[in-house]
Amino acid sequence: MSSERPTPEAWSRHLAAALRAIRRSRGLGIAQMAALMEMDRRNYANFEAGKGRLNLERVLRFAEVTDSDPWAILAGVLMGSPRLARGAADNKLVTVFLILLAEFEGQSGEAIRTLDTAEAVSAFREAFRTLEASLTARRERLPSDWLRQGAAKIGLGGGPLSDDDAES
Repeated sequence: MSSERPTPEAWSRHLAAALRAIRRSRGLGIAQMAALMEMDRRNYANFEAGKGRLNLERVLRFAEVTDSDPWAILAGVLMGSPRLARGAADNKLVTVFLILLAEFEGQSGEAIRTLDTAEAVSAFREAFRTLEASLTARRERLPSDWLRQGAAKIGLGGGPLSDDDAES
C-alpha cells in the first residue's frame, strides 16, 4: 500500500486484480461471468480489466454473482490492496465491519460525534489485535491438522477432529 495519493489508473489496476482473483477463486471463466452478470463478453472483459469509470452497480452485481464482499472490493481498490478484496470475499469482513458500525451509529445517534479519535483508534486497534491473535493460533494449528488428516488418509489413524478443531 503506497502513501501516495492513488490515481484512477491505479484504482483500475487494483479493481482488475481484485475481480480477476475473486472470479478465478470461484472457478469461473470470463464467458461464464459475463453470462452470470447478463453482459456481453467484451463488456464484461472491459469491466474486469478496470477499463472505464468505476461502476458501483457493476461491482455490487459482481459481488452478488460471486457471493463475495462488495465493500471489501471497494476498500481494496481505494486502499491499493486487491488482496483485501480476495481475502474478505468469503468471510465478508468489511461488510461485517460496516454492519457493526451501522448498529453502533444507530445506538449512539448524534453522540457518535463526541467520540475522541484516539478512543476509536484504540478500540479498532484492539479489535484487530484480537483478530490477529485468532489468525496466529489458526496458523499454528495448520501443520498438526494437516499431519493428523494426512495420517488418517493413509490408514495411520488420526481420528476425528476435536471440538476445538471443529470450531476453527
